[in-house]
Amino acid sequence: MFSNNRYLLIGIFVSLFCFSLCDSASANPSWSIKGEYFEGCTCDPGCPCLFGSAPSHNNTCIITGVFHIKSGNYGQFTLNGQTVIGITDLTAGPNENWIVFYISGNGSSSVRNKALLDIFKNSVFGFANVPSERITVRYLPIHVESTEWRKRAVVADNLTLDVELLRGKGDPGKPTQIVNKSFPVWADEFDTTLNMGKASIHRFHEGAHQWNYDGRSGFSTNFHFEGN
Repeated sequence: MFSNNRYLLIGIFVSLFCFSLCDSASANPSWSIKGEYFEGCTCDPGCPCLFGSAPSHNNTCIITGVFHIKSGNYGQFTLNGQTVIGITDLTAGPNENWIVFYISGNGSSSVRNKALLDIFKNSVFGFANVPSERITVRYLPIHVESTEWRKRAVVADNLTLDVELLRGKGDPGKPTQIVNKSFPVWADEFDTTLNMGKASIHRFHEGAHQWNYDGRSGFSTNFHFEGN
């Protein structure tokens, strides 16, 4: 009887140990996302911020950044085809900064959406150090269109961003580009070449935040973020 109890206790201990290891591994899984990024901001087309100069609109640079994931994973979970939009004021001070996240989907309960929020809140936009009370997260259908010369994202009645890339005069078959950019945000995660554009439509409203920045700056590029 004692022998049976001993083996039972050993089995329970081993099971708990394995469960602890699995739980620990899943708490901080490795992840990677690759895809296309495009944005609109408050600056005039060309965005002086990209050259280390002050923003052209009241010293304020507010961006709508669209991350369309073409291939990605969070541990064993696939993130292919998902879209996350981050909207924030890059020039706001630590006592007034804020972020609005739109995540493609219908709710926060899915593992996929929890993974996306973890990646974008704690890593992609982690540099902003925005306190949780000033972070808005909405899970809504996101419609994204991407062609050679046009990038468009629509989120219900909350956001419309339509960026048209600028054709270079020397070679109209290629967009106007910034090569070997110097902008420090996402310096290593973005391609070194940015395709410059103009946001023909950039309209947004969410809570106290509302604007019409039609005709302002925009660009597109590719991204690759990863972490453990």
